[in-house]
Amino acid sequence: MGADWRETWSVHGSEALDAAHEVAVTMAEAVVNHLPNPEAAAQRRGLDIRWLRLKYNVPAAFFASLVTWGGSSLSDGVANTLTHDGPFGLLGWVLMPLLVLGLLMVTPIGGPIGKIFFDILRRVLSGLGRAVARAWSVTLTGYLLRLVAATVVWAVVLGIARLIGRVAINWLTGA
Repeated sequence: MGADWRETWSVHGSEALDAAHEVAVTMAEAVVNHLPNPEAAAQRRGLDIRWLRLKYNVPAAFFASLVTWGGSSLSDGVANTLTHDGPFGLLGWVLMPLLVLGLLMVTPIGGPIGKIFFDILRRVLSGLGRAVARAWSVTLTGYLLRLVAATVVWAVVLGIARLIGRVAINWLTGA
């Protein structure tokens, strides 16, 4: 009797589990479709604030204004860079290596070398892009990447607001 039972289970057991799983999924979807929308009352009153994405923006604004080493925050660093280096100061660290690579490619011997560096850079960046896209879709790493992106955006926004505030105060006081 034990051998027959094991043989029946090995042949039909996984099929039965798959069928039971499909029935459970169908029942769960039917139940979820009949549940009321928890945000419906807020939407009717115009109070739906999901568009604010507070689970990213509240910690990101906090991290952007958090004082770090050197006694300045990330938004202070953005404001100082914009004050001293101008609006393209933030892009300088990205544009300078590309400019050097472009100049290298113009020289007679640098053409093939620059092409090799450009191909390596292109492959590295495409690999990083695929890795970030894959990590963006994973729950925890995706949240952390979105939080980092929101922190950078908040740092730039707060840095620009701080700069505009300084200019407005100087203009109003005449200093």
